Amino acid sequence: MIITITGKPCSGKGTVGKAYCKKYNFEYMSTGDMFRSIASERGYSNILEFQKSKEIYDVDREIDSRTQAIGKAREKDDLLIDSRMAWHFIPHSFKVFLDVSLQTAGKRLIEAERELEMPESLEHAMQILLDRWQTENIRYQKLYNTSNLDQSNYDLVISTDNKSIDEIVELIHTEYVKFLKKIQ
Repeated sequence: MIITITGKPCSGKGTVGKAYCKKYNFEYMSTGDMFRSIASERGYSNILEFQKSKEIYDVDREIDSRTQAIGKAREKDDLLIDSRMAWHFIPHSFKVFLDVSLQTAGKRLIEAERELEMPESLEHAMQILLDRWQTENIRYQKLYNTSNLDQSNYDLVISTDNKSIDEIVELIHTEYVKFLKKIQ
């Protein structure tokens, strides 16, 4: 059964997803990795610049189409997909949303030292993230008439501000097991 994990930028989706997969022997897939790779290949110096480009809608559709196909082909596999919109394209998945405060996310962005996102200060990091959250949500509204920030779309919502990775992984697993029992 597929688990889809999404959330705000720097909420810990990748870190938590990889930790879950390692502990529970799931395969991990990240559409964010695909997205960053495409941005780099196309010569963009930062993610926000790429998100505001004219070609972004075609890239979104391509990644989302691939995600939907994977969801259909591998619905019975132990697969965790870290993706902003996989929950939408794989409706039968166990859908997890990781929330985070803007300040915590800003600190994490600085610590991450991502090549395509290099903030100069905490305030700059927070502004980058706020712009990303708003830009992404506008795009998803336009493309799919839905909001990835609407927490009612998910089976589980977790604030990651004050929880360890292990706590989050265990919470996801506990709720995932309950979800499986409900649908069987």
